[in-house]
Amino acid sequence: MSIEIIEKQIDRFLASEAPEVMSIKGAWGVGKTYAWNKYLGHAKNQNKIALTKYSYVSLFGINSLDDLKFSIFENMVDRRSIGRKPTVESFKTNTADLLKSLGKKSLPIISSGTSLDHYPSMINSLSFLSLGKTIICIDDFERKGNSIEAQDILGLITQLKEQKKCKVVLILNDESLSKDSSIDYIKLREKVIDTELRFAPTAEDCVKIALNGEKIARQLGENIVKLKINNIRIIKKIEKLSALLVPLLRIYEDEVLSQALRTLTLLSWCYYGQANNTPDYGFVVSRNGAFGDLDDDIVLSLQQQNWCAALRNYDNYSTDNFDLQIAGLVENGYVDEKRLLAEATVLNGKVLAARSEDSFQEAWKKFNESFADDSQEVIACLSDSFKNNAKYISPANLDGTVRLLRYLGKDRLATKIINLYVEKRESELELFNLETSSFSGEIKDQEVIATFSKKYESLRTKQTLPDICDFLLDNDSSCEEEEIQLSRATTAEYVELFKSQQGTKLSQYIDLCLKFSRQGGMAEHQQLISEKASAALKIIGKESKLNASRVHRFGIKVD
Repeated sequence: MSIEIIEKQIDRFLASEAPEVMSIKGAWGVGKTYAWNKYLGHAKNQNKIALTKYSYVSLFGINSLDDLKFSIFENMVDRRSIGRKPTVESFKTNTADLLKSLGKKSLPIISSGTSLDHYPSMINSLSFLSLGKTIICIDDFERKGNSIEAQDILGLITQLKEQKKCKVVLILNDESLSKDSSIDYIKLREKVIDTELRFAPTAEDCVKIALNGEKIARQLGENIVKLKINNIRIIKKIEKLSALLVPLLRIYEDEVLSQALRTLTLLSWCYYGQANNTPDYGFVVSRNGAFGDLDDDIVLSLQQQNWCAALRNYDNYSTDNFDLQIAGLVENGYVDEKRLLAEATVLNGKVLAARSEDSFQEAWKKFNESFADDSQEVIACLSDSFKNNAKYISPANLDGTVRLLRYLGKDRLATKIINLYVEKRESELELFNLETSSFSGEIKDQEVIATFSKKYESLRTKQTLPDICDFLLDNDSSCEEEEIQLSRATTAEYVELFKSQQGTKLSQYIDLCLKFSRQGGMAEHQQLISEKASAALKIIGKESKLNASRVHRFGIKVD
């Protein structure tokens, strides 16, 4: 049933005073309640709601008919207040209207002989009297309490319609009904339900229902439609998370925000999705190279092949370090701004480079998007892209390119590209550290591994003490190799390190070196760092009374 037909049916239902029961059923998260509330709000704004009272009740946790009856009463609002949550004031109004309608007739009921134990059931009975000619939405039918039977709820709905002249809409996920509830619903729906609607919106429908027409919403909508996401709960989650990204990324090229939204849409769908066709989240996050499908060492199941097909259709999606920051947002619900902006800056440079004709992106498009006999052209494009854009190509894509060239019989060119890549990026120490790199498991070519390892060792020996300290300050996780390097420095070198610093870096370096003695449970190299740093500070403290007082701030006594 199309979304337009459902909207018309709901509009018709609301515009009529005739007692009626309508059910809206569909899968989890497709937006049944969201759509009902949206169409209800539209009808209210256009003054097209016939009855004057409205009540919304969720059956989640309700265990008796008395609880349900009273919940309908306490959640009842005037037609003009639709869209607002019931308040204490609205409850007082409902109670006052009830007592006013009963008048003197209520006095004999509340007799002096009435036991206090009977007051709750008596109040429930009285409140039920006021439910005439009310629009009542009963939601979460499949989540009712175990102590209340489905057939009893359906019986109450019939009573509300026939005796109270109410209009009742029942919202349920029929796929999640218990066996007994499903049997009762199927058995009684012909007698109870006047209009039954199957709510199964397309991705396009969900975008129209859940998102506005602004620029960011349009970008999200295009991604959602491409992935065929028809779960409004997930769409609203994507929208909410995107609001955290947009203000941070406006300073960059449009493509940076576009990639962030593209990644956010995909990863949110995979992380929160429950549909059978949704790719596994871990599988998607680990796909980090343009040539990932070429790996002969990995045997994919039929399901994984379907996931790969979906990712190829989604602009041949693979993750980079920027995408991993978006993954952190999806998993944790907040942004690590420092790391996100650092990776956004790197990506911004890639975006600027990718606009050239010889970009890596254009090169692998020639490979992916044709069966033409153009191997020489593909090879030339790949080679040229490394000459001009090595800075913006990930190690995983270097490895994939090298393995493709070897497969095509171009071993010498593969070696040339590896050396060129290393030369262009030799200032990036941690890029070559395959033990800590997020892409290390994806590097398979032995020459790439050997060249990276050799380069890392050569660069590491050239690191100055300030370089090592800066690295340790920037990394929260254990960095044993860097700590060992720091422990090999002499006391004189520590003196030189501390005296060469000014400003906040001085305190940061000193606290970094002394922190191990403050924590306890030190490794041998950590103990050496603290001992040498303390000795260096004592030497500096002995130079003058002023310096003695300065080192005393760090718990170092000169005498």
